[in-house]
Amino acid sequence: MNPYMMGISAGLQVFGAIQSGRAEKRRQAAIAMQQEQNAKMEKLRALQDHNARIEAFKAYESTANTVRAVNNRSSSDRSYQAIMKASKEKSRTDLGRARTQSLFTQGRMRFAAQDARYSGSIAMQQALLSAGSSVAMASYNMQQVTPTGTP
Repeated sequence: MNPYMMGISAGLQVFGAIQSGRAEKRRQAAIAMQQEQNAKMEKLRALQDHNARIEAFKAYESTANTVRAVNNRSSSDRSYQAIMKASKEKSRTDLGRARTQSLFTQGRMRFAAQDARYSGSIAMQQALLSAGSSVAMASYNMQQVTPTGTP
């Protein structure tokens, strides 16, 4: 075995391992950025959904008031009040469920982003360990093929 070729081989293994680790870390950082962006988009979607639900309830309330007025019923009419109370409670329940689901989804996305960043760090650590292992193995192999110099 040629000791120079062994040195070149070890150098290339070190370089390859480090480049591979850096590439994986960049890939995981891109995944993390995408997950963070997804969480922001989910937050925006939830806000828009919330606003749409509020507007829909206001439209329902306006229509109910119009129907009540056309039918010559007062706002103190018990059936009207019961209908409006049930509608408001259903609307609040739906808003709460939607908010909870959105927060859960955002949390999942942020966890995925954090996990991707962690995976990138682990990949870089593994690359450095692999590079160190390559250097150690090359040193050992060089010692096996190089004469010791003692007669």
